Amino acid sequence: MRDSNALRQSPGPELAGSAKPGTRRTLTVAERPIAGSGATRSSRESFGRIATAVVVIGLLIAAVKFIPVERYLLDFVAWIQRAGFAGLVAYVGAYIAACVLFIPGSILTLGAGFAYGVMIGVPVVWIGASIGATLAFILGRTLMRGWVASKVAGNPSFAAIDRAVGQQGLKIVILTRLSPIFPFNLLNYAFGLTQVSLRDYVIGTVAGILPGTVMFVYLGSLITSLTQLAAGRTSGGAAQQIFYFAGLAATVIVTIYVTRVARRALADATGMHGDAAAVAKTPLPNDADKPLVLPDDEHNRTLIKHGHPVNYVNPAPSGRYNLVVVGAGTAGLVSAAGGAGLGAKVALIERHLMGGDCLNVGCVPSKGIISAARVASTARGAAMFGVRTVGVEVDFPAVMERMRRLRAQISHTDSVARYADLGVDVYLGDAHFTGPDTIEVDGRTLRFSRAVITTGARAAAPPIPGLEEVGYLTNETVFWLTELPRRMVVIGAGPIGCEMAQTFRRFGAEVTQFEEGPHVLLREDADAAAIVEARIRAEGVRLIPNARITRVARRGGEIIVEYTAGGAAQSVSCDQILVGVGRAPNVEGLGLEAAGVAYDRSGVTVDDRLRTTNHRIYAAGDICSKYKFTHMADSLARIVLANALFGGRRKASALHVPWCTYTSPEVAHVGMYEADAINAGIEVNTITIPLREVDRAVLEGEDAGFVRVHLRKGSDRILGATIVAEHAGEMISELTLAMEAGVGLGRIASVVHPYPTQAEAIRKAGDAYNRTRLTPAVRKLFDLWLRWHR
Repeated sequence: MRDSNALRQSPGPELAGSAKPGTRRTLTVAERPIAGSGATRSSRESFGRIATAVVVIGLLIAAVKFIPVERYLLDFVAWIQRAGFAGLVAYVGAYIAACVLFIPGSILTLGAGFAYGVMIGVPVVWIGASIGATLAFILGRTLMRGWVASKVAGNPSFAAIDRAVGQQGLKIVILTRLSPIFPFNLLNYAFGLTQVSLRDYVIGTVAGILPGTVMFVYLGSLITSLTQLAAGRTSGGAAQQIFYFAGLAATVIVTIYVTRVARRALADATGMHGDAAAVAKTPLPNDADKPLVLPDDEHNRTLIKHGHPVNYVNPAPSGRYNLVVVGAGTAGLVSAAGGAGLGAKVALIERHLMGGDCLNVGCVPSKGIISAARVASTARGAAMFGVRTVGVEVDFPAVMERMRRLRAQISHTDSVARYADLGVDVYLGDAHFTGPDTIEVDGRTLRFSRAVITTGARAAAPPIPGLEEVGYLTNETVFWLTELPRRMVVIGAGPIGCEMAQTFRRFGAEVTQFEEGPHVLLREDADAAAIVEARIRAEGVRLIPNARITRVARRGGEIIVEYTAGGAAQSVSCDQILVGVGRAPNVEGLGLEAAGVAYDRSGVTVDDRLRTTNHRIYAAGDICSKYKFTHMADSLARIVLANALFGGRRKASALHVPWCTYTSPEVAHVGMYEADAINAGIEVNTITIPLREVDRAVLEGEDAGFVRVHLRKGSDRILGATIVAEHAGEMISELTLAMEAGVGLGRIASVVHPYPTQAEAIRKAGDAYNRTRLTPAVRKLFDLWLRWHR
C-alpha cells in the first residue's frame, strides 16, 4: 500500500477468492432528474443556461421568419414532379438530408404522394427515411454522441425506452416507430446512445415506419396542387371528396389501431405506466446505526480518523469533473490518485471507509493475523531444528491489537486528508447516478465527462436454514474479534476458508471445516490442493468434504450445526461460525438504471476495455472482474485511466493475472491450468520440479511442494504455472514476468539464480525443458562432433 508515481500500490490479493460467473442480463436506462427533481446548480451556471436558451430560441425564430424552408420544399416537389428518374434519386437524397439535418419531413412525405402517387411514393419515402434514420443513428453513436446525450437526458420517455432496449432491442425499435411518442428525427440520433445493434435498429425502423408512411403518402396522393400541399389538405368534387374521406378514414383507422396497440405494448415493455418520469431507485441497506469498525480502541479511532473522519464537510462541486470515482477501494484509489496526478479534475466518493476491503477487512488484517499464526506454528515446530522451547502460548487479544495497530499505521496512505492533498475532491456519503453524466452525493449533484464504478463486492452467505437467526462471521467481521472462539466452524474450503481455518487452529481454536466438494481449493490442481489439505489436517483442522449443512440452531450457549456427509446425518457444536463462500457485487442504491449501466448478479457489465453500457462510465475491480484480488483491481484501474481519460484501447484480457492463497504452504498460480489448455485445443508439455529436489527447501524443512510449468507443445512458451511453497507468492512473479515479456522457459535456465534459494526450482524447470531438446538425433550429432575434436 505504498505510493509510486502518485498511484496507490496494492499489497497483495484480497482475502476473497474468485467469484463464480453468473447469468448475464442487460438492464439500461439513460435519465436525468426532470425539472423540479431537486438537482442543484449554481446561480451563475443557471443564468448562463437561460441566456444561452434565449439566444438559441431567438435564432430559431429568425430562421423560421426569414428563411422560407417550406417554400423551398414546395419548389423542390414541383421540380421533381417534372424531373423523371433524376427526380426520384434527388427525392431520396433530400429525405436523407432532412433526417440528418432535423428538417421536418411532413411536406416531403405528402409531396411524394402528390408527385408520384402511392405505388411509387411509398417506396421513395420508405427508402429515404430508412437510410436517413440509419445515418443519423450512426452519427448519434459516434461523432455526435455527447451532443445527443445532452438533448435526451431529461426526457422520461427516452429513459423508459432506453431501459427496455437492452432486453428487447428489435421489438422496442419497431414499437417506437409505430407509436410516435418521441420526435422521429431526434429519436434516430437518440437510439445511437442505447445498446440496440445496428442490425436490429435497421430492421425495426424499416418495419416500423411503413404504416405511417403509407398513410401520409396516401394523403399526399389526394392533393391536386402545390397550394393544397402547403396547406396539407385536398379539394375537388363530391366524388373525389367521398373517395378521399373513405380511403383516408380506412388508413387512419388502421394506423390509429396499430399505434394504440404499439403504445400499450411499449408501455408494458418499458414500464411507462403512470408516472414515467419517476426514477426507480434500489434502496440501500439500512446500516446507518451500525459501527464502521469494532472494537472502539485508539487504533480503530485512528483508522476512522483517516478513512471517514467525523464532522467532515464535503466540498462544493464546481463545474464538470474529468473523472468521478465511485468507491474508495484499491481500484478507486488508484483511479483517483492517478487521474489527479495526470492533471485531471477528479472527485472520489466513499460511503464507508477509505481503503475498501483491502485495508479494512481483507488483505491487510488477514495477513496481519496469518503472520502471527505462522510464528506460533514455527515456534511449535522448533524442535525439529534442534531448538528447544518450553510451550507456546498465543495471546489472542495481543495478536488482534497488533493487527489493528499496524492497520491504523498503514491507513494514512488511504486517508481523506492525503487524497485531498493530491488534488482530489473527496465526498463521503451515499451516492447514486441521476443521469448518464450526473451523480448525486450528500444532496450535491456532480457532473462528469467520465466516471468509474469501483464499489467492489461483499461477503455473501449460503441459504442455510437458521444461519441468519444464529448469526455468523465473515471476512468483514472476523477481525472485530477480541477473544479467541474455543470452537469454530468454517463453511467453505476455498482461499478464505482455508486461510482462516489454518490460522485459527494455530491460535488454539478447535476448528471444523465443511466443504461441499471432494477436497479443498477446488480451483487448483488436485495434487496442489492435496498438499495444503494434508498440512491443515496434520495441524488439527477437522475437514469434512462432500458435506451439506442442513440446519443451524442455537441451543443454550452453543451453536449446533447439522449436516449430512457420507449418507449419514450428523451434527457438531461450536461457538462461532465463519462463512467463507461467495461474494456479492455492491450495486444496490447506485442508480445504475438511471445511468444506463447494465448489471447482473455477478456485477457491472463491461467490455474488454472496461466500458459499461454507458460509454461515459467505466468500472474496475471486484464490481466487474472475476479476479477479485487487490493487485487485479490496481491493474484494471490503470487500464481505465488510459482508456477513459486519453482514449486508449488497452484490454483487460491482455493481462497475465497471478494469485496466491496464503496458507502454509502457499499456492500461487498464473495463466492456464493444463485442463484450460486442453479445453482450448492447445497441446501442452508439463514440467514439474518437486521441492524435495531443491536444497534450500530441504534445509528449511519446507520440501512439501513443487514448481509446475505448462508449455505449448514443441516450444518453451509458458502458458501457465503453479507453485506450492511456503513463499509461492514471492516466487510466481518471475514466471508472470516471463509470460508478460514473452520470455521462454529455456531462456530462464540461462539466468543465474542465487544458491541456495527455493526460486532455484524455476531454473531447474528451465534445465528440464532444455534436456527435452536433446533428442537421440541431436545427441548423435554431438557425439560425432566431440569425437572429431578429441
